[in-house]
Amino acid sequence: MKTEQIFKNYLGSAGKLACILICLYFFLNILFFDTYSFIVFFTSNNRLKKLTVSNERIISQNNQLEMEIEKLKNDQLYIESIARKHFTMVREGETVYVFRRN
Repeated sequence: MKTEQIFKNYLGSAGKLACILICLYFFLNILFFDTYSFIVFFTSNNRLKKLTVSNERIISQNNQLEMEIEKLKNDQLYIESIARKHFTMVREGETVYVFRRN
């Protein structure tokens, strides 16, 4: 007997429809509703890309802050420039002139 005849005899038209529906159910379940579905995969992949970019930005900021710390520990001229700029400090004997804009 041929395979087609076996399926025709065994399943019939209702059985074929049931088999197709069951296969469709499992396919859709895997595609959309499963824990490891394609939708979860793509959203996780997008989130991973965003987190990678964020991580690289934070690493860059961390490196800049480490360089700033080293300057503050070792460079007296840098410390002086920050004191002058942010805290309006002056050396003894210096005169400060303030110019007003009209």
